[in-house]
Amino acid sequence: MPRYLEDDDYFRADAAYDARTGVSRAPAGRTDSAASVDERTRLQKIGIPDVDPLAALQKSIAESKIVDPYTKRGPVSGLSPAQIEANKIVSETAKAVGAKIIPGTKGEGATSDRIDVTTVKTTDPNVSGFPKAGTLLRYRASRTGFRIPIYADGKGGEYEGPEQADPDYDPNKKGDGPQFVEYEYSKDFKKRRAKYFNSATGTFTYGEWEDAPLTKEDFDAQQAKILAEEQALNQKRDAFALIEATMRSYGFSEDELKELNTYIQAGLLNPKLGPEQLVLQLRQLPVYKARFAGNEERRARGLNALSEANYLLQESAYAETLRQYGLQRFVNRTQFATFIGNDISNTEVGRRVKTAVERLQMGDPAILRQLRSYYAITDSDIVSYFLNPKEVLPELESKVTTAEIGATAGQYGLDTGLARASDLERYGVDLERARRGYSNIAQVLPRTTTLSDIYKQAGIDYTQTTAEEEEFKGLASAKRARERLAGLETAAFSGASGATRGVSLSKQLGGTY
Repeated sequence: MPRYLEDDDYFRADAAYDARTGVSRAPAGRTDSAASVDERTRLQKIGIPDVDPLAALQKSIAESKIVDPYTKRGPVSGLSPAQIEANKIVSETAKAVGAKIIPGTKGEGATSDRIDVTTVKTTDPNVSGFPKAGTLLRYRASRTGFRIPIYADGKGGEYEGPEQADPDYDPNKKGDGPQFVEYEYSKDFKKRRAKYFNSATGTFTYGEWEDAPLTKEDFDAQQAKILAEEQALNQKRDAFALIEATMRSYGFSEDELKELNTYIQAGLLNPKLGPEQLVLQLRQLPVYKARFAGNEERRARGLNALSEANYLLQESAYAETLRQYGLQRFVNRTQFATFIGNDISNTEVGRRVKTAVERLQMGDPAILRQLRSYYAITDSDIVSYFLNPKEVLPELESKVTTAEIGATAGQYGLDTGLARASDLERYGVDLERARRGYSNIAQVLPRTTTLSDIYKQAGIDYTQTTAEEEEFKGLASAKRARERLAGLETAAFSGASGATRGVSLSKQLGGTY
């Protein structure tokens, strides 16, 4: 009657296989008495006579006559079918990868050919000289009668294939020393050590603990992690290179760039520092603050700092304006930082420069002399004076107009002081109006001044100030004073000849304004 296989069936099959092949399993290798008692008890339960496990293993190895035909060696070549097949695979693989073959030994105990992995070549441009994926590199020892092939992964690494029978293994050949049995692994499977059996002494020995090789899955995961880290590093390197190029576009000097690049390269090696954090730290460096010194001044004044892009745009606008007036000497970072730090717009800079250049440097030299005289300006460069942010633009323009009024009066032989010229400037008199007005005043003031001296008893005092008030401000009292003088002059010359002279003076005094 059919039945399902039970655990004891597998135990019997394992025991029979062990006896036939001479494979030693771990439980049989324990030498302590308790382990022996436990093993004998288990064997008795599954129908195997109560014998010493180690003695039974040695006896089975010595008496076993069963030979797998696949591993039976030929009488001529000394190679088994399995070895011949392995040699064929080695030949095909060596041809595919352009490697040399290390021939195996001949005659009794002949061994299989091997690939000389040091001569492996590749024609695949995508693997950078590494053997192709799946190329057999070598074999490593496994449990008795088996071996594990090692294959290339195509990336410079390798992985283990499934365990296979070792065609060179001869179960009838007795070793003359410890023979490898299997590997024992640590609890976390990260370490292993080799286990050996000495048939002469019937004892087991162990090798040193070593790192356990990776499985293909673990190896693939490790390679994927390495690739991800390399990609992340490349992305970070690209981002930092962009930051370096951006710093260069900001107009740093070569020495400043060296300092910044040193900091950037150090940041590249810091896994905790990303591009955004790097930029924030760069902005705190003294060399960076010096480059954008205008922003530091703005912060000190309670103003918002400009972005690097807006800062550079503002500098470009200043430079263009200054170059239009031939003022290249002011096109520098220090001057720009002064403008930006004091929140001076490019429009205002243009007005300051225009006033200094067109109205002073390119205008009448007398105006510039009058300006220096009025306001005690000692600056050798009048443009520097006008670009000084401490001087407010409306006041600068007012000072120039005042100087223009005073200089115009001087051109007509008149002396107008700072207070009087400033008063006329506030009243709206400009250079053009001053020229017309002082031209008129210069024509009549000498005669009216003389009449004023003659008719002092009449209480009429017509001076330059009176003439300026009549000419520029249109004061009626000043006009009446002039008309009274004309009338007195007419009355004094009521005779024929006097009438002629009176008419002449009357026309002169009355028709001027």
